Amino acid sequence: MGYVFIAFSALSYSFMSIFVKLAGDELATIQIVFVRGVLTLFFTYIILIKKKIPPLGNNRKVLFIRGLVGSIALFFVYDSLQRFSLPEATVIQYLYPIFTAMFAGMIISEQITKKIYLSIIFGLLGVYVILDFPFSKIEAVPQLDIIIALSGAGLTGFSYVMVKKASNLQESPYVIMFYFPLLTVPLSVFFLIGNWETPSILMWIYLIFIGITSQIGQIFLTFGYELLPASRAAMTSYLQVPFSVIAGIIIFNDIITVNFIFGTIIILSTILMIIKRD
Repeated sequence: MGYVFIAFSALSYSFMSIFVKLAGDELATIQIVFVRGVLTLFFTYIILIKKKIPPLGNNRKVLFIRGLVGSIALFFVYDSLQRFSLPEATVIQYLYPIFTAMFAGMIISEQITKKIYLSIIFGLLGVYVILDFPFSKIEAVPQLDIIIALSGAGLTGFSYVMVKKASNLQESPYVIMFYFPLLTVPLSVFFLIGNWETPSILMWIYLIFIGITSQIGQIFLTFGYELLPASRAAMTSYLQVPFSVIAGIIIFNDIITVNFIFGTIIILSTILMIIKRD
């Protein structure tokens, strides 16, 4: 069931990426991050109140680290999108399953076999193929750009391991979710000054859907990490790439390519191989 949750999470985030792309035509990225954070904070708080769950949880140090690291990772990831092309930034970001596996072994003593590392690498290869072989041309890349992009991937992996650690400590999935926007919102305010532009009605609709799809994605993601080892959950998230491409084909009339078909086959085959081992 954990794999199903992660698959639905990937699908939800794919829809979110569509609305982010649409909203990004008029709004600054930091404004999208801020409004998304406010909406998910509100939605999660309502759920916690209705379920009568204390919002701040019991293991506050672990939860705070998860929220802080996840928020910083988000800023690095969005900044890397400004420094690289979308395919290049995506490939670097999807190094995070490797970091997730490494941190899972170190922090929560999760057993990471060679087959899992091999599966993660094959999944990354599938992403690389779908995105039409970014970085195939030899050219100098500023070290700072590489550091920022790799930091985003590394911190993403670390934050997901903290999600798993909090789950192991019996924290409610909704409490774990709550800490992410709880820290993202105040941090984004500092960068929002001077970048706020009043959205049109259409932009507000896009922003609301970003909040909704992000919330759904977070719910499925958190429950998925609760049920699965962190390394396997992270690897299954590779599904988001072909889902996003399919969404682009449907919404933006993008073209199906041989690379997409071949890369998707690699990703699906790799995930099926891991599932069969359970």
